[in-house]
Amino acid sequence: MKYTFETLPNEIFIIIFSYLSWLEMLDSLWSLNNRINYLICSVVSINNDKRKNGIAIKEPGLSYNKCYSKFLSLLNHSSSLAFCSSIRNICFDGTNSMACDINYEWIFQNNNEKKILRFSNLKSLTVTQCWLSESLIENLSLLIQNQLEDLTLIFDTEMFSSFLYEKRLATRNYTRNLLNIFNRFLRQLFSSQCQLNSLQLDIGNYELGYNTDECTELFSHSSQNPIFNEFQSYCTTLSRLHIHIKYTYLLEHLIEYMPALERLSIKFNESLDIEPRSGAFIEKLSQSNGDWCNKVSKLRYFTLKTFIRNDWEFVYLKWLLNNINHVKNLKLHLGSGELYGTNQTIWKSFIDANFVRQYCLPDIITNIIDFDFYICSHCEVLSIDAGEILNSFQFHPLFINRQWTNVRYFYDPTISYQHLFSTNINTTLQFFNGLVNYPYLFEWPNIRHISISFHPSLYIFLEKLDEIFPNVSSITVRMEYYASRDDSNLQLSLTKPFEKGLNEVTDIQFRNITKLKFGYYFTRTIYACDQSIDRNKERAKVLAQLLSMPVQLKYLLIENFQWFLHIIEYASNQLKKDALITVRYIEFGIPSCHRGSNESVNIGKHLVPVLKMYMPNLHTLRLWRPDDFPWTTIRPNFPEGYIHMTLPQRWMKSLKTSESIAQHVTIFQQDLCQLIEQLKQFVFLNIYGLTSCEKVEAYHSMVKTRFPNSRSHVDISRFSLWL
Repeated sequence: MKYTFETLPNEIFIIIFSYLSWLEMLDSLWSLNNRINYLICSVVSINNDKRKNGIAIKEPGLSYNKCYSKFLSLLNHSSSLAFCSSIRNICFDGTNSMACDINYEWIFQNNNEKKILRFSNLKSLTVTQCWLSESLIENLSLLIQNQLEDLTLIFDTEMFSSFLYEKRLATRNYTRNLLNIFNRFLRQLFSSQCQLNSLQLDIGNYELGYNTDECTELFSHSSQNPIFNEFQSYCTTLSRLHIHIKYTYLLEHLIEYMPALERLSIKFNESLDIEPRSGAFIEKLSQSNGDWCNKVSKLRYFTLKTFIRNDWEFVYLKWLLNNINHVKNLKLHLGSGELYGTNQTIWKSFIDANFVRQYCLPDIITNIIDFDFYICSHCEVLSIDAGEILNSFQFHPLFINRQWTNVRYFYDPTISYQHLFSTNINTTLQFFNGLVNYPYLFEWPNIRHISISFHPSLYIFLEKLDEIFPNVSSITVRMEYYASRDDSNLQLSLTKPFEKGLNEVTDIQFRNITKLKFGYYFTRTIYACDQSIDRNKERAKVLAQLLSMPVQLKYLLIENFQWFLHIIEYASNQLKKDALITVRYIEFGIPSCHRGSNESVNIGKHLVPVLKMYMPNLHTLRLWRPDDFPWTTIRPNFPEGYIHMTLPQRWMKSLKTSESIAQHVTIFQQDLCQLIEQLKQFVFLNIYGLTSCEKVEAYHSMVKTRFPNSRSHVDISRFSLWL
């Protein structure tokens, strides 16, 4: 009997569909027949949980034309109604596209100027690495009132920093208006206008909360507050909140508006920041009872992840714990990080059972059943008796009575860090000279990323990396020791890591590592040229070896593009052939095309040729610029010795003329065209820079004319193009 594809059993189709994304299913199989349509809807509905993301607009290489034009047209077709009604969860991610910017066109359709929800059963929405916009907030505002039960909202880490640039320039009125809209949305999230059951919100880089007057005004109960008048005081449905914030003051306000809260997880950006309040105020606060038991009486699970820098923050921590002493499950991740100030005696205490009882638990713990903790702190004690620390839990009455005696302890002599944690964390902590441990605070125990520094024994650790950290897929190589300074010790630090094991390093292969990051601080800093040829050569050898280790490297971030040029110039023989052929995402910092030496301003001209040769399958490019968006220069070469004198000053003054703007529009168009023509699979460009207001509209018009079938965003601090 002859079988056709359409006659295959359902079980076979289910297996086939398991290897396809929802986009591939729609593109290849939708409308083949009603039976297959039904199976696709069933599969998407079954897999439509938050872990698997039934509809996930986040794939690398997803073009604007395919995502927007083709599939939006398909979803508008009447035959897609069954598919749309089966969708309960959607995920938009802005890492590799501008999908977040078109969410409103996906989720809603306009009918006689009225928005109609396309996905009638949508309950969960995840929006990550997004940029704040009026359309985004407008649509989220509608969804949280009538549709969603679960919302995850994580902004691009650079977004709020960019607003600081814009506030100083002519767009400050627009930026202020946008932030006001966002503040209104924050108030709505914690009011009766919100029907969410679960909220994950990352605003760790937002300054709200330090300015206490601003925070008080936003959340005050005053009848003079227009936001308060618009929204009632409480959100009576929100039971789960996972929030990343910067200041403690904001938390104290938010707790007033969530009476139904059952689970609260808080991560603070850098520390348990109590500023601008004084130590005397915190001391007075600690004497009071915040009465959170009445405010969030249903709270049963509380998680806190933060660094604590001084004793006053410990006082605040104790006050906070005493306010949530009615919870049943308490989880704390505390770290000392880099201490500051003179009031920091507590961290110098012995970290044992008495320390945990005194500083890491509320005074009254009658209700707590499960206590899970991880504490990492710098310790100046030369010799630590791990057995004595562990025994302190075996003999402490509290820990004996609660059966919390099984704890674990490690001391890292390399960076003088001690780690104390409960055995509820099922993992093994490994150390070696050069592993940077303290960032684990926010990832423990599900460590997916590690940071390393160079050390003579580094190759020994790298050889066993897949065995020691089988779940790690990302490594950051800290490059701060390689600053452009003529220091012989710094130069030696480049050669030492591999001088004893260079042959062994050559044979190492990372099975699980897909992301490498050289440098950890991407900013708009002007990247100066390193004048030490010897140091450049040694660094290039090390980077070439590390780049050759992953079996399938997909994401590559290099703080300074010039470092990659040095690999090509000095260590191309150490770079394994086709080592970067699998790279789909690349991120570089590129120096100014206006300021600097003649060599420095011309570095950008090498960008596209290098990408074409070494990463021809690239999908996404992100650039960090100290100023304008074009990466090739039109600045003439200046005679040596004039770099900081008259000619450069005249050049900078000429950049705002209409002639100069026209020249930069032309050169930027040439840059974009070269990039797109040379990289056939390229779909997304994102540039963080700082251009003049006069150029924004000129760049925008050029992109719309030259790339009509694309989606773009242009403002003074960011340029994005989705092809």
